[in-house]
Amino acid sequence: MNRPTQTTRFATDAPKTSSQQVVYATGNTTTTAASQQAYLARVEEEWNKRLDTEIDQLAASFHTIIKASGFTEFVRAPGADYDRQIEKDKYRNSLDGYVAELKAANIAKNCEALLSLTHELKTAFLLNDTETLMQYSQRRKKELTARKEKIKRKVLELNDELAEAIWEMESVLGGGKGEVL
Repeated sequence: MNRPTQTTRFATDAPKTSSQQVVYATGNTTTTAASQQAYLARVEEEWNKRLDTEIDQLAASFHTIIKASGFTEFVRAPGADYDRQIEKDKYRNSLDGYVAELKAANIAKNCEALLSLTHELKTAFLLNDTETLMQYSQRRKKELTARKEKIKRKVLELNDELAEAIWEMESVLGGGKGEVL
């Protein structure tokens, strides 16, 4: 592993996980756009896969609940070209009720996972929204600079008034240098 020198940036094996710029010790600023774009594409792909998985599981659970909700089922008789409707027995109805409860719990779990995914997306957006943060910091810097200039002007004005008051007092009291009272 190469040792970092004074003119190079700090070397690390950790991946860069933000869309911000890299600042070198020499003061040069460069963007690692390729690695940032690759990271963002990978994260987007992972979130899309999670979203697709959760939605597929939701749809499958709803389908299973709807399929199990009837008191009758369609069965194809051997050698027949049509399905005939038969009534389910108590055991089959109980089993379908249990399956419906499991799928309802699965739906609740998938909804919670989708909510956590939206929370993660919002958090990632807030943490990587550097443009808004930069605008806020620049606006705050301008406000503080204007305030600082106003205070400087006031201090200079007070300093001038103080110097004038001291001069008037010295002239009234005859406090000129070299004069003896």
